[in-house]
Formats: sequence, structure tokens, C-alpha cells
Amino acid sequence: MKTIRYGIIGAGTIARSVGRVFTEGSGSVAGAVADVDEAAARALAATVEAPRWMTDYHQLLADPEIDAVYIATPPFLHRSMVVDALRAGKHVVCEKPFTLSRREVVEIMTVAATRPDLKVSCCSGRYQDSGMARRARAIIEAGELGEVYRLHYEHVTGGYRIGTKFAPWRNDPKLNGGGISFDWGVYDLDWMLFVLGERFRPRTLFATLDNYFPLTAERIPPCLDVDGRLAVEMVCEGGLTVHYERRNGEHGPARQRMEIRGRQAGLDLVAIPMGDDLVLRRHAYHGADELRTEVLPDQPAVWDDLIVFPIRDLTESILADREPASPPCMQLTIHGVLDALLESAARETSVPVVTTAR
Repeated sequence: MKTIRYGIIGAGTIARSVGRVFTEGSGSVAGAVADVDEAAARALAATVEAPRWMTDYHQLLADPEIDAVYIATPPFLHRSMVVDALRAGKHVVCEKPFTLSRREVVEIMTVAATRPDLKVSCCSGRYQDSGMARRARAIIEAGELGEVYRLHYEHVTGGYRIGTKFAPWRNDPKLNGGGISFDWGVYDLDWMLFVLGERFRPRTLFATLDNYFPLTAERIPPCLDVDGRLAVEMVCEGGLTVHYERRNGEHGPARQRMEIRGRQAGLDLVAIPMGDDLVLRRHAYHGADELRTEVLPDQPAVWDDLIVFPIRDLTESILADREPASPPCMQLTIHGVLDALLESAARETSVPVVTTAR
């Protein structure tokens, strides 16, 4: 197998989490690490066995031995770094959220169109590596559910530990786009796009957002100025309706519930490896009254594999000359929904969803 040599831009927590992908012998190796924090760049370079490190990512992009870059910086830097990488002739896999807006996705797509030989992907596609998601997609594409008319997607996670602290940019929408909507929402929307395919074409939505809040006087959450809860109703072209909720840090247990309903059958499944009920169920009526439920032998991927999947996938897409898991066209839809979500919540009314490059 040919080796794809990566430059890593950003040496923070997420880059350290995926570092093993560059030393596991899967065709992805680290050629250099760049971070404004010299100590962080040096430490990550040692971990991923990269021979070089630097504090200016432009030096990394100028290295002719670097084939692709993994961008793991705060979101407000993503657009400019992806554009710079493409202009330098590098393939790109960028951490989520891909950008701060649909407009920024369009700007990247405009540059990418001048370099059709380069692959671009976003890490929001991590959950495409779940066998459960792939099985659900195959069932839907085979027509086994009939016309798919409803998705109910609800995910509730626990609150952060007492004393948890985040970097200041995590609490500033101008730097990170939003809170739970841009941190986890991009995963959720990528999952919907992957599992539902062309059926997920949002046309209009109504959304509400709420902030993180202190549960007690002693337990102050780390972010107060960005959203911590969202609820969305979406109507898609073709008649599919989507109810989508994500909440964090409330008085109640963590849970996830994904229900897909078709005219002939339905599926219940999970999106991530969280909780005890990690099974895929198919429901169908036999006759007027008998509802039969079948448990299908598909499990979600383990987190250690999900976290490194985008880099493995980009390497494979370069070598096979195929489209990567979550290209800019998917991000156009994801950030079109996020733009509409923020607008709807601010205006307290339903708004159209723009998922084109216009």
C-alpha cells in the first residue's frame, strides 16, 4: 500500500486522540506537526513519530513531502486553513464543524473546484463507520421500509463534571459557531444524510435553542453563552418529516432514541456507542394487529475506531480515487440546516433551509 504522508495542523486534545492512526500501519503517516504552541507541537510530533514540527502551518503547507493535511484547530480557523491547504496542493480532512456557515462552505467549494484532483472531507462523518448505520442505510436503499416518512432523533447526554473548563473560544459563537449545535449537531446531521440519503433534503424548519445553565449554585457549567439544548422540526422535500432534539446537562438520565418509520416497516437504532441498548430493531405489521420485532445483529462501531475513521477514509479515498465520506457537498446541507436553525431560533418562526451554493 502506498503511504499518504500527513501534516497535522493543531496539536490540541482531539489531535492527540487520533494520533494512533499515524502509527498503526494503515497507510497514514505523520510527516510534520504545526501548532502555535511550540511545546504542544513538539510533544505531538514525538507521539505520532513525525520527523518535523513547526509553529507556522504555512511552513508545513510548503513542504513538498506532505500529501494531505489533518486540520484540528478551533472552528474559526477552518475556512482559511482549508483554502490555504487546497491552494498548496494538499488533500484535506478537517475537524468538525467544517466551517461557521454555509457561506464559508461555498467559499471552500469555489477553491476546491479549481483543484478537482484533491480530496476534501470533514470529521463529522465519523459515525458513518458504524455497522448499524450502514445496515440501516442498506435496508432503506433496498426499499425494505417502503416510503420513509418520519425520523425521530433524540439524544440526551449527561452534564459536564464539576470543575470542567474549556478554552475561551468554546464559549464564543463568533469563534465556534455555537455550542451543542456545532459540537454535536454536525455529527447528527451527517448521520441523517448518510442513513437517509437523498430523502434528507430539508426545505423548512422551526427551531428553538437554549443555553447551558447552572444546575445548582455549586455546579456551574463551563459554557453559558452558547446553546446547550436544541429542538427542531424539519419538513423535507418528498414528504419526510424530522423531529430532532439534543440536550445536555439536564436533570435526567442520558439516552438516545432514533426511530425511522416507513410505510411498510420501521427501524429503531442508536447513533453512537452510548448506553446499554445498542441494538438495531426492525418492526413490521403482519396482518392488521400483529406487530413483529426483529433484532438485527449489527452493533455500532467502538469509539476508538470512530475517532480515527475520517483519516483512514481520506487515505483510502486518495488511493482509490473515490469521494471521501463527508465531502463539501454534504457540508453544504449540514451548514445550510445550521444557518436556518440559528435564524429560526432567533426569530422564533419557521424559516426556509438553503442547501445550495447560491
